[in-house]
Amino acid sequence: MQANIAFCPHFHQPHFQLYHTREEVYRNSYIPWLEFLEAASGEPGFFINLHFSGPLLLWLAQEKPAYLQRLKALLQKDGFGLIGGLADEAFSQLSARPDDILFQVREYANLTTRLLGVNPQEWEGIHVVEREAGEWTLYNLAVAARMLGAAPVFYLDAETFYEPHFNYPGGPYDYCRQHFGINDPHSRTTVSHLPPEILFFGLRDEIGGEEYFVLPVHSEFRYRLLKRRPFADGDRSLIKPGQYLCYLKDAAERSLEMARRLGKDLEPVIVIFEDAEKFGQWSKDPKGDTSWLLEFVRLVREDPDLRFCGLKSYLKQQGYLDTYPAATSRSYPEWENWTARRGIRGVTFGDERLRKVMARQRDLERRLQEIDRWVLQNVEISGLPGLLLRDTVMDSPHRFRVVEEILAASYPQELARAYRIIQRVRNLAYQEDPRWASRHPSYGSCAYFDLQGLAYLELAERLADRIREQLKGDAHRWPEIKIRDWDMDGEDEVVVRTGHQTVVIHVRRGQVLFHHAVGENQGLAELLEYLEKEMLFPVAYSEVLAVSHSFVFTETDSELKEEFYPEGGRVERCRNSMGVSFAAFKDGKWVPLAQEAAGFRLVNTENQGDEAVINLEQIVHLPRGDVPVSLKVCKNFCVNDKSFSMSIEVQVIEGSVQDPVCMVPELVTSVVPSDERELQPSSWLGMEGEAGEVVYEVLRPVTREGSYRTEVNRLPQPRRIAYVCENINGRGRTFRNSLFWEFDTGSEMKRVVIEPAVKSYYRGYVFPTHSELGYDASGLLIRPYIEIIGGQASFQVEFSWQLGDGPERGEYRHVLQLL
Repeated sequence: MQANIAFCPHFHQPHFQLYHTREEVYRNSYIPWLEFLEAASGEPGFFINLHFSGPLLLWLAQEKPAYLQRLKALLQKDGFGLIGGLADEAFSQLSARPDDILFQVREYANLTTRLLGVNPQEWEGIHVVEREAGEWTLYNLAVAARMLGAAPVFYLDAETFYEPHFNYPGGPYDYCRQHFGINDPHSRTTVSHLPPEILFFGLRDEIGGEEYFVLPVHSEFRYRLLKRRPFADGDRSLIKPGQYLCYLKDAAERSLEMARRLGKDLEPVIVIFEDAEKFGQWSKDPKGDTSWLLEFVRLVREDPDLRFCGLKSYLKQQGYLDTYPAATSRSYPEWENWTARRGIRGVTFGDERLRKVMARQRDLERRLQEIDRWVLQNVEISGLPGLLLRDTVMDSPHRFRVVEEILAASYPQELARAYRIIQRVRNLAYQEDPRWASRHPSYGSCAYFDLQGLAYLELAERLADRIREQLKGDAHRWPEIKIRDWDMDGEDEVVVRTGHQTVVIHVRRGQVLFHHAVGENQGLAELLEYLEKEMLFPVAYSEVLAVSHSFVFTETDSELKEEFYPEGGRVERCRNSMGVSFAAFKDGKWVPLAQEAAGFRLVNTENQGDEAVINLEQIVHLPRGDVPVSLKVCKNFCVNDKSFSMSIEVQVIEGSVQDPVCMVPELVTSVVPSDERELQPSSWLGMEGEAGEVVYEVLRPVTREGSYRTEVNRLPQPRRIAYVCENINGRGRTFRNSLFWEFDTGSEMKRVVIEPAVKSYYRGYVFPTHSELGYDASGLLIRPYIEIIGGQASFQVEFSWQLGDGPERGEYRHVLQLL
């Protein structure tokens, strides 16, 4: 028997990763890996297929250039192959454009050629993020590979793409039996299923005429590699290199017999794919992992029946077993389940938070589509109608390159440069959820990561506005109000843009779903200079949150969930801002009241000078004994250039309030502090108040498992609250972001509750220590209680901010330290 082993470690870090995390993984894993590879490089018969994520290569180039030089030297030797991929480790199947995958693969090719001296024609294959994809992604990857001269070779999960079940009358996939109670004699097929033994060879497939090859990855060999320690309590399955080798040879022998039965004289290949960080970082024992892996390499080299190989090299030597279609249509739900169970945000619109990211991507893509259509329609090519050119290019993988070339040839050069940097930012923001690498296995969630991608997106959209103005010769008029289904949930939102902020208000809920602000210097030249400096070669450690920041973009909240069935299915909602609820004082404590309401209706939207005004109202019924109380709630938003205000008027229109009842606005922000170097973030509240005291109740997390204590303070009635977050990036540079709420209440505040914006997300679905959040990970929620007196109550708050700066503690008489 002769069998092949394709060893494929995947080294990955995302953009915006924390300094502390990167440096720890570098010490524990990447340096020991390099030393192992250098030690193995002289061994005859050794071969390894390496893949490095684009963000990790960029970080190494900026922070560890000597490491890249040593890696580059190894890749010039026999025994080392490089796997290509996407520049930003992007979930490109979420993209709305057909040219993004080609852009991503070309950018990755630029990186490997420039940094490692390996061009795409030399790649052993192409890495697919999480080894998961649908037909659209595989087709476009195959197109990109052909255009760059790379081999369209992918490793994909065997368990996902190649279903082991088969159909027979009366079986679980006999739908006549399932729905009508009778066996379907025709439920058999000539090729009823794919035996697992076939999944140890190269398989060919094509989509839309584009050929590609798959080498399946088996989870059993992933999880048994380096299995020197228990994964969890009760796990006693520790595996030595010799045992691991026996598993490989057993699988190879069974697959070889299957090939003989099919009349094929082919050698099987076992693809061992694993995250490189498992070596050294997960175990925190790089020496032990090095010994295990060196012993494994020695055993393979000395075994006459085994040899290491490359992916493309194997296919070139052995060919493929057969053409068999990958069941890509079934990969999507599997992927969602796989990611959700491991603390990754499932790539699905069902996740409300991800949907907001997608909505912002679509906002920018709409503006680019307008630019692209205008440029293509107005270009003059002899004998070719502009509309035909436009429609042809818009659906082409070359769309970006064509428009960029036209801009460069026919318009001021800064427009082509601006167009390119927008494309770079937009693609980067599709990257795999950056917290994957930091959540697992020992780090918690933090809004800080996702907010950086959105910060660049907002600046890119502002730059797209400047391109449009230059092309069409007219200045954008603010404020801009649009009513549309912004987040694709089937309901309308009011989207307001001014020169310095974007605000999205959900009509029925009467809440701010999303809010983002930018600083000064919004001209084309200033934006272009900043984004080129930050994004042409994406910086490892940025201060972008000092100039562009999302204020409302929280995690989903396990307290805001809809349960579908006892076994677990549910949807969680984000904790949005400017909502309102009601509470009654009973038995010495405030109790939330159930309420029945059809939701807010939109009364009016209009521009009043430089302000956008939105008026909403609803009728709320509070069950109160035999006689329910009905309230009319009027909510008014006024969005200015650099601030916005909300007022609420509540009036009892039926019944009467007996016990003390308060309306409770919810003021929410997802802004958090950060300390990338020492992991000691700091945030605090500064209070300015009037005469008369009010109780402030501050929830303090006690443990990461969801335990809280309440700290009670008696302070003056609040007139203004400042929320100040200190930030220290990976370079050690510091800045602060400050938010301000200024209050004008027609009624006395009875109480102010301060707590984390979200205390837990996906509780019971992800690791408990990751599910429970605090002020460091989810932001801030302020709940003032305003009593309804004489059948009415009113509340008004003006919200403003200061990016990159803010007040000092000494400017406030009363300070509450949150972190």
